Amino acid sequence: MSAPTGLPAGLAFLPTWLNGSKDPLAFDAALAAWCRATGWRTAGIVWPVGNPQLSVQVRDGVTEPAVLAPEAAEVLKTLQSGNPTVLWQLPGSCGRLYAPFQPSGRAAGLVWVERVGTDTWTDADRQYLLLSVALMERSPLLAGKVGPILDAERLQQRLNDASVIAGRMAHDFDNVLTGIIGFADLTVPLLPSGSQPTKFVQQIADVGKRGIVFTQQLHQLSRAGQTKPQPGVIAAALAKEEARLRPLHPAGFQLTTDVPAGLPAVGMEAGPLGVVVGHLLQNAVEAGGQPPRAAVSARLVELSAADAKGYLGAVRPGPHVEVRVTDVGGGIKPEVRARLFAEPFYTTKTRHRGLGLAVVYRTLHAHHGGIRLDPQSATDIGTSVRVVLPPAAVRPPVAASPTVITHASAFGG
Repeated sequence: MSAPTGLPAGLAFLPTWLNGSKDPLAFDAALAAWCRATGWRTAGIVWPVGNPQLSVQVRDGVTEPAVLAPEAAEVLKTLQSGNPTVLWQLPGSCGRLYAPFQPSGRAAGLVWVERVGTDTWTDADRQYLLLSVALMERSPLLAGKVGPILDAERLQQRLNDASVIAGRMAHDFDNVLTGIIGFADLTVPLLPSGSQPTKFVQQIADVGKRGIVFTQQLHQLSRAGQTKPQPGVIAAALAKEEARLRPLHPAGFQLTTDVPAGLPAVGMEAGPLGVVVGHLLQNAVEAGGQPPRAAVSARLVELSAADAKGYLGAVRPGPHVEVRVTDVGGGIKPEVRARLFAEPFYTTKTRHRGLGLAVVYRTLHAHHGGIRLDPQSATDIGTSVRVVLPPAAVRPPVAASPTVITHASAFGG
């Protein structure tokens, strides 16, 4: 006797999406079980852009990579204009029912379902599909497939708490390191030039200076939540950070830029804007390639509500300046991507402390901006990082944040 199918069985299946599993194949298995429970012949998830390699479908009980349907781009555009679902007519069936699918911080995708027969789709079917998709977007099973599904508010609170500790540590370490460097510099002239003791003391001073670089990052994290909405110019910040980075790479690096002359200023002043651009450029240059190569482009874009959801941060619909930084490294491995942002101070670089992305995220969040990490297409290598910021003229008004003001004034550095 076969198991019951249809809407009642589909409703009974919904709690399955809340089960947790780190197995990347668990989501695909759940999708197949969902099809069996509802009695649908075909169901699938596809990302037209951003994550095409993650697209999957179930056809007659068999899970396989999803094929992008010819109508996908048109359907996605219709859904992003505000339609909750789209029914695409197909010969000899009741049509393919689409719903939008977009976990936080990821590109927009589509979920579709088909079933055997020619019965029309009812409002109950449509509501059930939307409920299912809402659970899928937050499913621990999906996290096993595409990486962590992040709660932006929780991430921001964790970084706010960390910034308090960072501010206190940076201030105390500055005092210690300043003493070490100062007394080392005073000692060198008292020692024979070129002697071994002189070299040892100079090494102590150099170690102290490297420590200062680390405390500067702690200061950046502590201050990143401060809102400084005065206009900033992307081209100027890019030129300044390029000039700063070149002496740090004696072998040189190749940087290709495409920043239109008429690009509007953004609602973030030059200081924090330079910090954001600098961290992204440094990550791109360090990603690989000999000599290191990176490309930076900027443009004015109009973000829909669905587009805004695709970024981690505090992005709102409307006009934004998008900055895209692309490297030619080996890309971000799935196990690394699963820990970025979910573990704010995670890093794979031995001489780093994982503060760069944390500083970038917190700064963008404070200025109603956002960040997204996209894999390159199958024919390219490397990683593409997209950052969006509202133009200065349309930047949303800033609400006072007692938490940020307290952190900045009490531990200000």
